[in-house]
Amino acid sequence: GLKKMDNEKFLNYWQDMYSKENIFGTGPTKLAKLAMEVILKNHLTKILEIGCGQGRDAIFFSQNKIRIDAFDISRNAINFINKIKDEKNLELLKVFVHDATVPLNEPNIGYDFAYSNLALQFFNLNNLKKIFDNISNVLSNESYFLLSTKKKGDKYYKFGNKIDENAYENKGVTRYFFEEEDLKKLLEEKFEIIKFDADKHMNLDSTVSEWWKVLVKKRN
Repeated sequence: GLKKMDNEKFLNYWQDMYSKENIFGTGPTKLAKLAMEVILKNHLTKILEIGCGQGRDAIFFSQNKIRIDAFDISRNAINFINKIKDEKNLELLKVFVHDATVPLNEPNIGYDFAYSNLALQFFNLNNLKKIFDNISNVLSNESYFLLSTKKKGDKYYKFGNKIDENAYENKGVTRYFFEEEDLKKLLEEKFEIIKFDADKHMNLDSTVSEWWKVLVKKRN
């Protein structure tokens, strides 16, 4: 029962969050602009986005003539994107509801680029391993994966109830702040690390957001 209740809380949190329009703003994020550089430089053509939220980056990619499949756990978020997709006639964009810890089935195979912006901090290391396996399984050879996930120092670090040194819970949602070596070790099972950087950003309310920014390539 408890696991199911936790899952429901998690889902309700995001359903509620995404019942409001453009909750995290519009236009591409900094990471999406970096993704475009990687995509163009390596002539990548088919993207999978993990945890796309209300689709600001997915919409940006499709407007730049890139074929993109994107998913989120929240039906509200996906409905919101589909509305914009129809209005703007974004034929290269396909969105669907999916839980990242569950394997993707056919025909979701043969992506040459996976992308995830600040969605992975909501999973513990065990689930993160499943997610990396799932992503690796649908990527073709010579493919890339660009991701960001929160790190210590971020405004949400030490926010809410402490689960352990690296995890804090608030409103039924736990955020995990991965250590660099843990994240590298997990990624290196399936990927070769090309760049591992830290990035930060001062928010309007003078809090700080901090995250890892990582580019990896699939091991063949």
